[in-house]
Amino acid sequence: MQTVQATDQFAVTWPDPAMSHAPWVGDRMHFPGPTVQLAQHVVGAFQERILSAPTVFANGYEFSLPPTIPDPPPDVVAGGLAVWHNDYAPRIRAFCERVRGTGFDAMTAPEAAAAMDRLAGEAIEALRLTMVVVKQFMGPTFEMLQFLETELGADGPLLSGTLLQGSRNATAASGAGLDALASQAAASPALAEALKAGNFEGLGELPGGREFLAELDRFLNDFGWRAETWGAMHVPTWAENPAGVLDLVARYLADPDGGPAALGLRSTEQQAAALAEVESRLKGDKLAAFRALVSVTREHVAVSEDRARWQLSIVGVMRLPALALGRKLAAAGALDRPEDIFHLTWDEAMRAAAEPGEWSRAAARAGRAEFERWERLAPPPFLGTPPDISQLPPEMLPMVRHFFGLGMPSVNNGVVQGAGASRGTVTGRARVIRHLDESDKLEPGDVMVCVTTAPPWTALFAIAGAVVTDTGGVMSHSGICAREFAIPCVVGTQIGTSVIPDGAMVTVDGESGTVTIQP
Repeated sequence: MQTVQATDQFAVTWPDPAMSHAPWVGDRMHFPGPTVQLAQHVVGAFQERILSAPTVFANGYEFSLPPTIPDPPPDVVAGGLAVWHNDYAPRIRAFCERVRGTGFDAMTAPEAAAAMDRLAGEAIEALRLTMVVVKQFMGPTFEMLQFLETELGADGPLLSGTLLQGSRNATAASGAGLDALASQAAASPALAEALKAGNFEGLGELPGGREFLAELDRFLNDFGWRAETWGAMHVPTWAENPAGVLDLVARYLADPDGGPAALGLRSTEQQAAALAEVESRLKGDKLAAFRALVSVTREHVAVSEDRARWQLSIVGVMRLPALALGRKLAAAGALDRPEDIFHLTWDEAMRAAAEPGEWSRAAARAGRAEFERWERLAPPPFLGTPPDISQLPPEMLPMVRHFFGLGMPSVNNGVVQGAGASRGTVTGRARVIRHLDESDKLEPGDVMVCVTTAPPWTALFAIAGAVVTDTGGVMSHSGICAREFAIPCVVGTQIGTSVIPDGAMVTVDGESGTVTIQP
């Protein structure tokens, strides 16, 4: 991993001219914005060690050579996806709980830095566990998808995705947890009114307040440590600042018929309808082949969403040793504030722990200014040579098409073309949302337009009337969640957030994959 110098227009000065002839592709589905300086160390190490993908950061934005998904190890081959549920996920949970239970504040600055460095290695190993099961659950799904695309045509991928929905998974569990909080609050008029008014102080003193806060703690213990996106180590989690959760509960209270539970029932109905449609269109041996394929895809959504949950939780808990070190450096006058630790590079943070001084304060100030500048830039889809998808290994092609959703942007006469990921047609006001702290402008029925989504964004699917993303394919997190919440979704537009004006009226067709901007 290395940082390359680039202008605001992303003209790069390559340290080795040969690098300019390689296809460095930006993964905006996982890293929609610039990766904060401290996190670049972990992101780069993960990309290079686990995915064998050399990585550079230009203006903080990640660009990598084509990744290689690791083969499943013998225990996964022998035990299947039960290994994820019974071994890997519990190991990752244990890692996260151990980090959360460590008393970093009792350490000296050098001790906290050493702990952070050691835990980074463990974090990358935990992330590796989320990757070695990918082929085990995506392989059968892509086989079914390609079968249905061959037999049924262009609507095969969307039907495949719809067949997977309605299963028990972390996304559904998170939505159910928020629904439960809203139901509990609704039982106490005083508590409900305080939440809807945004009065979050003193909730425990209201009737039902202590029980509500206990349930909130349980929810945050399970889902509160997820980072906003995979590179957003600098953004506080819900566990650290529950105001975001409380605001969502208040919004569910204001629209009790539009919560996750009601939408989940509609999702199950759509899954049953899709199954009936496919079976009516296939006969004989083709129908038998389909039934065999669909029977081995049931774990796709459960494992996919659980992986994302734990990946983001790993990023979230790594904030704890970093902030502890930041507090020590700020107390020593070596940082303006603890959060500035995220604007030091990893090497600078290690040096600052041993040699705190004015130099680290100045480096963090400069890093913060750089990061704020990076956030205003519009990165290109790639650096160097344009990627040639045909040169990828055959097993990567379905993932590129249907998970990452790479394609050429298209807008013609006010119609933005993407890929249909969840059926239905909705007309509503577009709200361009780039960060979760902008989500308060999303009103019930609005069309959420964003670069990507991640599990902490899931609660917004119960508010939005439809979702449009720049990135992703039918099997991306955005597509999965839209189907779980039974709302129309268009993914992979590449340019939706750039060409759809915030506040414009748009019509989203989640089957044809079009977004029509009303004149």
